[in-house]
Amino acid sequence: MDLQKRVAGRWGRASRQRPAGLSPSGSPSPYGSPSPYRAPSSGSSSSAGPLPSRPGLLAINARYFALRTVIFAAVLTVVLLVGLHWLLGFAVAVVLSGLVSYPLAIRQRRAVLDALEQRRGWLR
Repeated sequence: MDLQKRVAGRWGRASRQRPAGLSPSGSPSPYGSPSPYRAPSSGSSSSAGPLPSRPGLLAINARYFALRTVIFAAVLTVVLLVGLHWLLGFAVAVVLSGLVSYPLAIRQRRAVLDALEQRRGWLR
């Protein structure tokens, strides 16, 4: 979703359309190409919609962290139900959840690494 539309939708203001090639201040873009703030051209198809965007690095990291946290919580629950002391159970759960999450979270780990590579430009 376009940032202008999100901001306009959040505060109830109608989004203002800028002529193509103009920056937010209304001056022509100094880079020769149309400004990223320009309104969509009239020749574009409205049925095509916005291009699908990939999730950001923060979303990918949050998903990976959530999966690791769920795995740790499940292992800790099992270890404590077995009857180990809470401190020993915590240490055992850290080790076991690390071993269990390695094969279970491989897809999320690869997604994090791919996002980092693309962000840093290592895939050139």
